[in-house]
Amino acid sequence: MEMIKNNIKNLKEYKINKKPYRIKLDANEGKDIFLKDISKEIIRGLEKIDINLYPDTDSFLLRVEIGKYLNINPDNIVTGNGSSEMIELIMKTFIDKDDIVLSFVPTFSMYSIFTQIYSGRFIGINSNEDFSIDIDILIEKTKEINPKVIFICNPNNPTGSLVKKHEVERLLNNVNCIVVVDEAYMEFAEGSMVEDIYKYKNLIVLRTLSKALGLAAIRLGYMISNVDIVNVINRVRAPYNLNAISQYMGIEALKNKERIFKYVEEVKRERKYLYEKLTELSLELWESNTNFIFFKSDIDELDKKLEEDGILIRAFSKELRGCYRVTVGNRWENHEFVKSLKEILKNEKS
Repeated sequence: MEMIKNNIKNLKEYKINKKPYRIKLDANEGKDIFLKDISKEIIRGLEKIDINLYPDTDSFLLRVEIGKYLNINPDNIVTGNGSSEMIELIMKTFIDKDDIVLSFVPTFSMYSIFTQIYSGRFIGINSNEDFSIDIDILIEKTKEINPKVIFICNPNNPTGSLVKKHEVERLLNNVNCIVVVDEAYMEFAEGSMVEDIYKYKNLIVLRTLSKALGLAAIRLGYMISNVDIVNVINRVRAPYNLNAISQYMGIEALKNKERIFKYVEEVKRERKYLYEKLTELSLELWESNTNFIFFKSDIDELDKKLEEDGILIRAFSKELRGCYRVTVGNRWENHEFVKSLKEILKNEKS
């Protein structure tokens, strides 16, 4: 179409794998740790929602529960439809035409996609060979090109690498732009910047309920920042942006802190188990601080071969060709994945 914006003419659609499967390990989703045990209670609560009325546009009760979960004032929280809406709100609020968004690569693709949609310029600094991040290079590049916003996915998707907290603090102390720390996977690691939002005027932290809480289907994410930034973001945020059912589900889930912590520990144990099993197969692996493991294999189209056994993992292309990301599943899922992988390796050698 001739009338569409020039900056999105070459934009590719975000595609997901819709192949049939028996084990789904391609999207970093968490386990259902709430509905199976407390479904009757949740259903009774859903019956009380006035479905004919608009939801609370400020998600007040949800923000209160998030505040309890993080020990943060609810006034410092904005909620929305997953981390993706939070990223888009940042772009809407701060990015004018040709403004620069800086990050390291590889990282979460939506940073560059939203930058393109809002007519900004995305610049990615290559991470080290082991996918670690050199904050000094990021600081120097910031001084050189003066970006409007810096994104740090921490821990990083898709590599699983972690920037230590003192390094993030060093970045914040040496730049004047907005610094967004995307902590979608931070429950599986250490070094959150959430409590530092009171210390830095330019810090925004993103979180989600999709990973550690296993609630990807309700699309609930949030940002934490100082009141000045929150107030500006709320001017841009659409009214009634988060539906009443997602708000209610989020409230009920966050009340179960012990259940969340128990699941996080389970993922860490299974991550260790899966990492050790993959190490035995002589694959090139990278240490993970998330609920997935990033690895490299010389087997061509490994993901397609696993699909034949009903197992989905994420494959990458271009600079990351030959690299794969597998979600840490439960013990049976991990066992089946390793068993299938061993069989593929055996067939390749024969």
